[in-house]
Amino acid sequence: MKIIVVFDIPVGYDRLRDRLRNRLKDYGGVFREYSVYEVELDEKTAERMINDIRRIIAEGAGRVDIIFPCRRCYENIIIIDTIEF
Repeated sequence: MKIIVVFDIPVGYDRLRDRLRNRLKDYGGVFREYSVYEVELDEKTAERMINDIRRIIAEGAGRVDIIFPCRRCYENIIIIDTIEF
């Protein structure tokens, strides 16, 4: 399943933000924007990732939104990229 992880970690918690980014990369997360990653995981691994995120965020401050878009949602995504021009 594809998962979108969006986070907002306040200034002053740079180390926490870096730990979160590295953990998402460990799970195969693909960087999409400054604080947006896309991950494709099975259900069991997704649960493990969510627990890891909870542990990391509990050490500081911030918010993490974990979104599970359906296949139909992905089919309706329109991508506009400068590479196309």
